[in-house]
Amino acid sequence: MAEILLVEDDANARKILSLGLELQGHRISGFGSPEEAEREMQLKPFDVVLTDLRMDGRDAGLDVIKAAKKLQPSARVILLTAYASAETAVLAMKEGAFDYLTKPVSGEELAAAVERALLDASPSSSSDEGESSQEKELLIGESSLMQRVRDRLIRAAKSDFTVLVSGESGTGKELAARLVHAHSQRNKGMFIPVHCAAIPEGLFESELFGHRKGAFTGAQSDRIGLIESAAGGTLFLDEVGEMPASAQVKLLRVLQEHRIRRVGDDAERDVDVRIIAATNRDLEAEVSQGNFREDLFFRLNVVPVHMPPLRQRREDIPQLATAIVRQWSEGRARISETCMQRLCELPFIGNVRELENILQRMLALSETGDLDLELLNELYSGVQSEPQLSLCALQEQQSNLDAWMESIEQQLIDEALAKTGGNVTRAAEELGISFRSLRYRLKKLGLSGDET
Repeated sequence: MAEILLVEDDANARKILSLGLELQGHRISGFGSPEEAEREMQLKPFDVVLTDLRMDGRDAGLDVIKAAKKLQPSARVILLTAYASAETAVLAMKEGAFDYLTKPVSGEELAAAVERALLDASPSSSSDEGESSQEKELLIGESSLMQRVRDRLIRAAKSDFTVLVSGESGTGKELAARLVHAHSQRNKGMFIPVHCAAIPEGLFESELFGHRKGAFTGAQSDRIGLIESAAGGTLFLDEVGEMPASAQVKLLRVLQEHRIRRVGDDAERDVDVRIIAATNRDLEAEVSQGNFREDLFFRLNVVPVHMPPLRQRREDIPQLATAIVRQWSEGRARISETCMQRLCELPFIGNVRELENILQRMLALSETGDLDLELLNELYSGVQSEPQLSLCALQEQQSNLDAWMESIEQQLIDEALAKTGGNVTRAAEELGISFRSLRYRLKKLGLSGDET
């Protein structure tokens, strides 16, 4: 249970938010203006301050953040806004906000944000709890794309169906799988990640299914496989498209019959495990090319979840960057406003993983401990964020016209989808093409979006 200060000038919204938080077991003090909230902050301590941004026709929520920073330094401030943008987030984080949520906000999102804030503030959150807290922080972002992803992951957690998480490298596919596990009834069991591309083909079946003593040269004792190790919990198969054909057949049987047979064993064993798979490949194309079993694909793709690339949700970069810097500097370092604005403009082809990498390098090389634009430009000076249109540039890149045009097409579509929150109909209007034309281009480029 936490003491929460709620600042919202809409009485109905304040009542609804208060009720939802009270049902979570928290005590709520609700006020309709920054002035009332500031007076209350002088009288009693709070664990979390939850404030609307726009009140009385101005960004009064920023005044609440400043007051909380002064009067409630140990409290975590969460900003509510219907006007989310990278600029808003930069300003809110600069003033000291811990997190921000985009209206309308669901009860689950609000509860999760409050939980993250309380975990961050808790002095006992270390070692054993550190990994869980890190997972919750790094799968953050209040863009419409990430809100839909989280909603789908949490809904998927309530069933025991297989989940197939797709997306580019560095988008957080394993974190998505961990979120499903954490919200499922299996969260007391083990979460075992298996990186399929890292296992030699000759050892794959033994690693996954286990083996009997003497099953092959070097099998000196019985060994339990990773599937059995995850019994009662969740097995995460990362880059499942790298799985050899022989193992695909055996995995299909696990999904169909919930039974396994160790290498060299005549007996089958029952196994109770939930499987989540991830891939950065187009598995449908792999099926059509004969590289992946169609029946296994359908068994894995019961609940599909696509992790959007960072370039499609740039408004989440300030939250991600702040969380990463807080984690690696133990809260000591800060990102300057100009540096944050520049981060929001970078291409980040490697997605969140690349963002984390550049921030770690900046922390390692910063002389003052803070991260500024000069240091960012020094480390990022060699990267070309935008292609220059010329025949000479085309030849220097050793590219061809088709590939060049496709990269430009994808960049413009990404920008339109980011601007419209993934809405394909509105993105088509922004691009000046028909909905059908954009849908065809999305399919060709392997991108995704909402049709309405």
